Amino acid sequence: MDDTNLFRLIGTISRQATNEVNQQVKAYGLDNNLFLYLLRVLEEPGLTQFKLTQLVQVDKTTMSRSLKKLETQGYITKQSDPANKNFKKIFPTPAALAIEKTISAVEEDYIKIKLQTLSTDAKQDLSKLLVMIQESHKNEQ
Repeated sequence: MDDTNLFRLIGTISRQATNEVNQQVKAYGLDNNLFLYLLRVLEEPGLTQFKLTQLVQVDKTTMSRSLKKLETQGYITKQSDPANKNFKKIFPTPAALAIEKTISAVEEDYIKIKLQTLSTDAKQDLSKLLVMIQESHKNEQ
């Protein structure tokens, strides 16, 4: 497989995963990657919008719109950081905590099913290769 097709394959796998998981969490109003952002907030309550943007690698505008939707849906709240009023910390609401196990299970089940044919060594090798690609991207910026 040439480099172009290899890179396209990585993108295809990513889009397939995103589409399938988005469909499974749509009933909670979490389509269009909102589940991904909410999971990160649930994993790290009080993180800043800046840090969340870095974690999921989306632009500031997309993140702002997505967080506004999550806030409108009652899944998150934003609070000013006492140390720096320019930063808002993001916290899950009771509504988010109520669905945390369900949406976490969706992600975990998807991962388990899709990676079940890979051995532990194959997963480690794949991880190393993907990290190398990600690091080369970071170095270019």
